[in-house]
This record gives sequence, C-alpha cells and structure tokens, in this order.
Amino acid sequence: MRVPQPFDRDEGLVLARGMAYDVLLEVNFQRSTVDCSTIIVKQGAAVVKVWEPGQRGDMSDLPSLQPLPTAAERAADVIRENVFEGRFAPGTPLPEAALSAALQISRNTVREAFRTLTAEHLLTHEPHKGVMVRELTTDDVHDIYKLRRMFELSAFDLAIETQQKLDVTEIGKAVAEAELLASDGRWLEVGTENLRFHEVIVGIHRSARVSEVFRRLMTELRLGFLAVSDPAAFHGAFLARNRTIHGSTVRGDLRDAQAELAAYLVDAENLVVKAIQG
Repeated sequence: MRVPQPFDRDEGLVLARGMAYDVLLEVNFQRSTVDCSTIIVKQGAAVVKVWEPGQRGDMSDLPSLQPLPTAAERAADVIRENVFEGRFAPGTPLPEAALSAALQISRNTVREAFRTLTAEHLLTHEPHKGVMVRELTTDDVHDIYKLRRMFELSAFDLAIETQQKLDVTEIGKAVAEAELLASDGRWLEVGTENLRFHEVIVGIHRSARVSEVFRRLMTELRLGFLAVSDPAAFHGAFLARNRTIHGSTVRGDLRDAQAELAAYLVDAENLVVKAIQG
C-alpha cells in the first residue's frame, strides 16, 4: 500500500480506513520514503490479522464488525439509563422538542426512540399530553416478580448444581456501596445499587441475552420503586437483607441464601404493589 505524501517525522504509524476494518501500516520514515514492513488489521483494540512482508492477504477471513448504534438507539439508551437510575419518575413528561434540542438529534429520531421505549413498557403516549414515563400497574409488578424469581433463584440453583460460582466479591461491593450511600441519606442511589446487586447474582448465567433482558426488567421495576413514599424505610430494610444474602453466599450456604432471596422477593413484591395502589 502506498502512502501518497511525504512525512517529516522519522517513524510512526499511519492509519488507513478500509471498507470494513482498520489497517495499521507499521512504517519507517527515512527521508520521506515509506518502507511498509508489516500490515496489521485491528477490530477495536484487538489485533485480528497480521501479514508479514511478502505474505498474501486473504480478505475472506476478515472479521465482521458489529454495527454502530444509531442515533435513535443512543437516545433510547440515555432515556433508559435515566429511568434505571431513578431520575425520570413515573408521569414525567418527555417533550419531543426539548429532547431533540438537548440530545442534538432530529425530532424524527426522538420519535423512533420513543417507539422503542414504549415497546419496552417504559413510556406511554396519552392524547393531548404527549409522551411520558409510564406508571406501573399491579399486573405489571406481578409479572416482573414472576420473571425475577425465574432469573434470580435459578442463579443459585446453577451455583449449587454446577461448577459455576457466584461473584461474591462483586456482590459484596454492591452491598458496601449501597451501605455507604445509605449513610449519606442518598436513597435514590441506594435503590440503583440494589438493582445492581441483583444484576450481579443473575450474571452467573454467563449469558449476554439473559443479562440484557434482566437489566431491562430492572429498569421497568424502578418505576415501581419510585412509587414508594418512604424510600429510606423501603430500601433500608432490603439493604440489611442484601447483606444477609451476601454473608450466606460467602460462607457457601447457598440454599440459605436462596431461601432468604425467595422470601425477600415475596415481601418486595407486596410492598411495591401496595405503593402502586396508594
């Protein structure tokens, strides 16, 4: 490959964009003459192909690249993350024009993001009011907790019946971070760490799909948490139970941890339903 112009440095790297990959030419610059000694094909930070001098390159074995997220997908991610972290409460209006200006995207792109999040049960559209963050129903809560039991209790079954192990270090970090936030009275953030605590448990499935589905489930559940009138009492009680579950897991008492989690989920479901019913 030729470099069409001279360079005034002694040595360095030239980056050439290919059709679907990046090619790095390792070159020596000597009096504006380029000697290409090695061609390296990279995907992100990982080297996926190296051709030495004189080696013929077979383009057929180049890796396929993951498509970049669209503007609408990135906008949906921003809104979704704000719901997950409790910044967008149920009933919060999301004006299309304001979001378009804030995210510097077109209004059509905002509408596309709205459609995605409406399908995920996070947003709703009401005539004459526009799009807003959705309020959960009691049926929603029952469905969410039914799925939570499937994902979370089976995580302990997996740990008990196979060689896979729960990440007790990460579970402990989530509990410790929540306890620190609680000591500062930052209960909204305690709720976020509580959700992450459960994500770590589900992580034992070693499945990107399971983790993604569970994350979206927890994002929807956050709308139920925000209906609770006393977050300190709600999250404080479950924070202590998270510590109990972590302690049992560290000791290897996985059946005890699973039993505590099962009772925990029943109690949490009842409290969220009560909060939604007012």
